[in-house]
Amino acid sequence: MAKAERSDAGKDKVWIPDEEAKRIGADVSLQVLDALAKRDYPVYDLKKHAELDVRSVAREVVREIGGMAGLEFSLKGVDTVLDKFLSKIPVVKTVVAEEELEPVAEEDRYVCFIAVDPRNYRELREKAGAIAVTAREELDLDHTPLVLVRNDLCVGPEEFGVLALHSSEVAKERPPFKVEVLVGEDLKPTMIRLARFIASTVATRTVYLKFPYVVVKESLLVEKGDYKVRVKTPEEVE
Repeated sequence: MAKAERSDAGKDKVWIPDEEAKRIGADVSLQVLDALAKRDYPVYDLKKHAELDVRSVAREVVREIGGMAGLEFSLKGVDTVLDKFLSKIPVVKTVVAEEELEPVAEEDRYVCFIAVDPRNYRELREKAGAIAVTAREELDLDHTPLVLVRNDLCVGPEEFGVLALHSSEVAKERPPFKVEVLVGEDLKPTMIRLARFIASTVATRTVYLKFPYVVVKESLLVEKGDYKVRVKTPEEVE
């Protein structure tokens, strides 16, 4: 397997899956989601959009929340408002803190998941607070929506996916299911690194704030280059 990419060319040590690793991780994620859907867990489709940039994302967040809430809105002023808040990122970046969801009346709060390719995650996450405050201002909301940027292995490098919900629809606890991936010795290092990306992809599409446990186990029964996915329910986990 080709070596995975590292973000910012040595600026940090964050591992970014290359095309082949991402393909494997996406397949595992889809197998998990399919298994969960068959067991009657809610699995959501994300609306995908091309031309990834912060202004496009902000407009879609406003559109999704506004449409879901039945609010009148215009997208004409979004770019101007966003630019104002982007210049104040250190002030507004804490808006993305997941802990803020707890004390707010659930009927007055919205959560918006933004799914991106791992290569785009860091840059957009730093702007999530500005996007959230822009949505609040444009929609005249009582509370700033929670905007969560998530790594998603099923989203292309030039795409982004959006999923907006009422906070009452988003589970705050850790998912009750557990994911196990059985691999041969050759795939084990890559799959261990992919585990957190798989967990993020699954958590987003099953609308959990916290990630499920994804455990990678080596098995002599799995052939080289192959893998087997298991999803265990709470009863099976116990």
